Amino acid sequence: MNIILVALAVASISMTLTQSSLFRIIQKCKLLQCPYCAAHWISLLLWISYTFIYPKTIDLFFVLINVFATVTISVLPMLAIAYLNTRMDRHASILHSPHRAL
Repeated sequence: MNIILVALAVASISMTLTQSSLFRIIQKCKLLQCPYCAAHWISLLLWISYTFIYPKTIDLFFVLINVFATVTISVLPMLAIAYLNTRMDRHASILHSPHRAL
C-alpha cells in the first residue's frame, strides 16, 4: 500500500469531516473537532482495515508505525487545505460584500 496515497486520503477525509458544513452534526463529537486528532483515528481505521484485508501482514508494530507515519505525512496536505480554505473564505466575503469596489 502506498503510504503517500493513504496520507492524502487521511488528510482529505480528516479535513472534510472536521471542517465541512455537511458534517456539523458529527463535529460535536470531541474526536472530530480537530483535523490532526481525527487524522489519527482515520489512519488507525484504515491501517486496521488493511490488516484485515491482508491478514498475512498482521503485526501490531507494523500497524502502529504506519498509523503515525501516515499522520505525519498527512499534516502538510492538511495545512495546504486549511490555507486554501482560508483564502477562499476571504475572497468569498469580499465578493459578497455590499461595499465592493470593482
